[in-house]
Amino acid sequence: MSDLYRKEALAHRTRALFGEVRLKAPPSTWLVTILLAIVVVKVVAALFLLDVETAAGSVRLLDWLLGAKS
Repeated sequence: MSDLYRKEALAHRTRALFGEVRLKAPPSTWLVTILLAIVVVKVVAALFLLDVETAAGSVRLLDWLLGAKS
């Protein structure tokens, strides 16, 4: 029975038994991922770079949110 088909055809059929994996997402998924990453970077940067004016003076936003006394 094996000489009924070419070797190439049998090899192709053997590979097909395992299936194919395609890692392809639609462009909208990439757009949402990029926008979400930009928002996260901006929030983290704001936590470390922005200051809040309090009665005691200027305090870093992260310290103010955590209630740290400096």
